[in-house]
Amino acid sequence: MPLLKPISGHTSCKGVWRYLTKDGRALAADYLDLDVPERESAAFDWATAMDATRSRWRNDTPWGGRPCRTYKHYVLSPNPKDRVNLDALRELSVAWAREHFGDFEVAIVYHDDSAGRIPHAHVVVSSTNIITGRRLQDPDPKELKHSLQRMAKERGLSDLDRAEERASARGRVRPRTLQAEHVRRAEREIAEKGGYSWVADIRARIRVARSVTRSEGEFRGLLKSLGVEVEDNSAKARRRDWVFSLASYPTWRVADESLGLGYGRESLMRGFSLGAAGHLADAGERKVAELARSAVELGDLSELERLSEALAWLKNNRIRTAADLAVKGAGNHEMAVYAQGLGILKESSAGPHHAPRPSKPFSRSQGADAQRSNTAEHASERYREYQRDDGMGSQR
Repeated sequence: MPLLKPISGHTSCKGVWRYLTKDGRALAADYLDLDVPERESAAFDWATAMDATRSRWRNDTPWGGRPCRTYKHYVLSPNPKDRVNLDALRELSVAWAREHFGDFEVAIVYHDDSAGRIPHAHVVVSSTNIITGRRLQDPDPKELKHSLQRMAKERGLSDLDRAEERASARGRVRPRTLQAEHVRRAEREIAEKGGYSWVADIRARIRVARSVTRSEGEFRGLLKSLGVEVEDNSAKARRRDWVFSLASYPTWRVADESLGLGYGRESLMRGFSLGAAGHLADAGERKVAELARSAVELGDLSELERLSEALAWLKNNRIRTAADLAVKGAGNHEMAVYAQGLGILKESSAGPHHAPRPSKPFSRSQGADAQRSNTAEHASERYREYQRDDGMGSQR
């Protein structure tokens, strides 16, 4: 597993900059929210930029009688057994830094001066939020570590050492199922016969909501606009879970983990804290919400399920842009055509030193009567249009 070592700095960033760049030891560097010269050189002085930002927001003064923290320095060391090359390490390091420090100036410098010449990353995060001017609050070390392990595992690197997880899990009640997606026999039989399953209906709405929301408030708000109520289970229950029901049929209720471990309160809350959403640009997330509301209002469960499947497919294949789709979508032509027709992918992604702030895709105050864009088209109609254009016919 990758190791993560945090270090706090209380002086000018010049010291850590000199250490990381001296004697030409830096293999490469990546930047977030720093104004990098068009022709970047090894001498790019990101330390001066970070110090200037901190001074401009007057964050050089002591806080609570203690010296001010000027930066955080994280050393990200991959498992030597993974034999990670520099390109793979850069992609992982930038993704991890962007997930946690998207509103801060970040410099990532890569060395291979350790035993075995294994490349590792030095992630230096300025202490000042460039949007609000507020000081960096010390992130939860466990949260940072777990997200790094998750991202490493997603990239085929060594799974995390689960000893700590096993220790923390002692005394906890075992979940109802360990399957991420659990479909009961009755639900499968109804689907095979082409009938309506209210459990499948709730499942599809949740799958869409969890794909594009970044907090419990946003999750509950979007589900409410999709006609799903969320309640806490009984205080006497052995596990803290949520219970989902259709607003129009409140007696149709299902506990979260009955749908699968990925629908459980614990899993969803962990996803919110680790930034599981944010896969699409803000405009794309808003469009997904509009399409889902449209499908619900028209009672088109098949379209809602298709939309939720497409979102899962895009995320699993790490497709964020139309350019990604052109490269990675060849293996599933029908899904690629459908995803393109949704209009939720941006054309291209910004480089590593451009990290736009992930604003909320929708307000938690949006209810069932939330207004959709007048230009939004129903997803099923859009899909049929693309099928015709592609010569695929109108049948799925």
